[in-house]
Amino acid sequence: MNQGPLSGIKVVELSVYVAAPVCARMLADMGAEVIKIEAPMGDGWRGAGIGYLPRFNKDENPIFDIYNSGKKHVSLNLKTPEGMEAFLKLLEDADVFVTNLRSSALKRLGLSYEDLKEKYPSLIYAAVLGFGKKGPDADMPAYDTTAFWPRSGFLRDMATITEDGSYAPVTAPSSVGDTATGYLLMGEICAALYRRTVTGTGDFVTSTLFHNGVFCMGTMIIMTQEPFGREYPSKRIDHGFTGSFECADGEWIYFPSGMPKDFPEFLTMIGHPELIDDPRFVPAKHWENRKELHKYFREGILKQPHDYWVRYGREHGLPIAHMAHFRDVSKDPQAWENGYLERVEFRNGNVDVMPASPIEMESFTPPPTKPAPAVGADTVEILSSLGYTDEEIKGMIASGAAIVSE
Repeated sequence: MNQGPLSGIKVVELSVYVAAPVCARMLADMGAEVIKIEAPMGDGWRGAGIGYLPRFNKDENPIFDIYNSGKKHVSLNLKTPEGMEAFLKLLEDADVFVTNLRSSALKRLGLSYEDLKEKYPSLIYAAVLGFGKKGPDADMPAYDTTAFWPRSGFLRDMATITEDGSYAPVTAPSSVGDTATGYLLMGEICAALYRRTVTGTGDFVTSTLFHNGVFCMGTMIIMTQEPFGREYPSKRIDHGFTGSFECADGEWIYFPSGMPKDFPEFLTMIGHPELIDDPRFVPAKHWENRKELHKYFREGILKQPHDYWVRYGREHGLPIAHMAHFRDVSKDPQAWENGYLERVEFRNGNVDVMPASPIEMESFTPPPTKPAPAVGADTVEILSSLGYTDEEIKGMIASGAAIVSE
């Protein structure tokens, strides 16, 4: 395995749950040494992961491990002078500090950017924010299920209005907005590290759940402004010949509008080549005649099973996809062929299929996912590396300033 592009970079992570841990895991995947600092009880996401399914436990916690693989896990009580002293020693030669603690909590601990920027001028201070630095909601508690999905309009307006006019808002998927936010923060950190090679100075970079939600929903946010007038939620027929369609076997397929040149091929596909020259269905008339267009496609696609349509799309270069269930992805040959999935063995001997690191570089292959160790598993090693003696470490453990795994 080639040396990672971030080999030699030291990252100190003080974060919980998903967004910032995703960022730090990506940095670790690229070769950085990531030291995750957990409170005495550990990151709350450990317990959340165990709570997802009866099978999950402290020895098999893939929901936690996917975001925390490849890190060294240290547990310090930062409310004690000794714990805070050790933490600040870690920052002395750190390149990056990653956090998603609320601004008020960081300020109380003396760990805000303003508190640290003069003391550690070359440090890249990277923070996940909920709603931004300013405004009435700046210090509100935030999750992707509150800041990314609902505030951006997705949950309400991505619902489909039924024939009787009713609809139910979409339920937010777990951790997706967090992951997108962590990805952006990772990119900003890499840019800041490059800038530091030129200027020698650190930076303050942030990635905000609400902002990322707004940008990700940019197309819809633009179209629904008053000058443009697109309305959401919408009825299924409003999407005409694009979108989801049920097939003869009860499975569903999806295809976007594609390029205008694809439309005649789609009409041929459903058995209506005579409509290619129909003036009702020239591109400029699609919206006006969307109900009729939808009817033709719905009835045509119901005549064949989903694999027929997927095969047709592959043979004719049309963007047609089977609408998979989450459970289908772990068996997708395309995902396995490209290394998007991997089998991970846990401490209890169970082997689970997990998504692999998304880092893709010609010059480097990221390491395989490994289960994260217990709370404080690397506390002694890291404290020793900071110059603490065995007796000092024992004293910190005895006082509760440092925690080791049992």
